[in-house]
Amino acid sequence: MEDAEAWILGMNKFFELHEYANNMKALIAIFSLKGKEDIWWEDVKWVRDIRTDNLSRWEFKRIFRKKYL
Repeated sequence: MEDAEAWILGMNKFFELHEYANNMKALIAIFSLKGKEDIWWEDVKWVRDIRTDNLSRWEFKRIFRKKYL
């Protein structure tokens, strides 16, 4: 749980430095997932039929927090 919160804080800091569209922020966050979190996301995306081309950063963060926090 602590690792998940640290990852979210790190992503927030990164996005404070870079101006990306909300959807691009979600894609960057997804790209940065590693290991079991990456596998989890692929499963969630498939089961919920989530299209990443229109996924907002906030929606991704909500789904991630629900699982890991």
